[in-house]
Amino acid sequence: MGRRRSPSSAFLFRDLPELRPEQGRDLHRVRSNMGASRLVPPSPEQPDLLDWAPPPTHLSVSDVEMCVLSPPSFRPPSGGAFLYHLATVDTARTLVADGLPLAEELIFRSAAHLVEDLAHVSAMDEMAVVRVRRRLIQPWLTEDRQDGRPCYVLGPVPS
Repeated sequence: MGRRRSPSSAFLFRDLPELRPEQGRDLHRVRSNMGASRLVPPSPEQPDLLDWAPPPTHLSVSDVEMCVLSPPSFRPPSGGAFLYHLATVDTARTLVADGLPLAEELIFRSAAHLVEDLAHVSAMDEMAVVRVRRRLIQPWLTEDRQDGRPCYVLGPVPS
């Protein structure tokens, strides 16, 4: 008796629509190990992970043009180019050494509102005023109110 052979395998998708030339621009032909060729989309390009930079955690002193002023000699300048943070002398030294931390939510005020804060400070020799240029920290600022007066909170950029 003769051997029984199974029918040859048929192509499963006989009636596929033809690709027009404008549709197949981003496809390329791949030949399988059985000799048949097929159209496949190009694989997405792997992003270069070495180009990724982590978000900043501190703003350096030179990047924000930071300086420390003494409260008794503070005179409010005209204009709003600078913002001010009232801190203890030790905190001001730490900020100058390490930069502005974006995780601690420091409160900054305009010059006019800082003068009001200084009027309520009793121990002026233990305090320092940290001055930064407003436009250099603007992306990290959020407007807020504290004690009924406007202020700015320095923090990470919202995602």
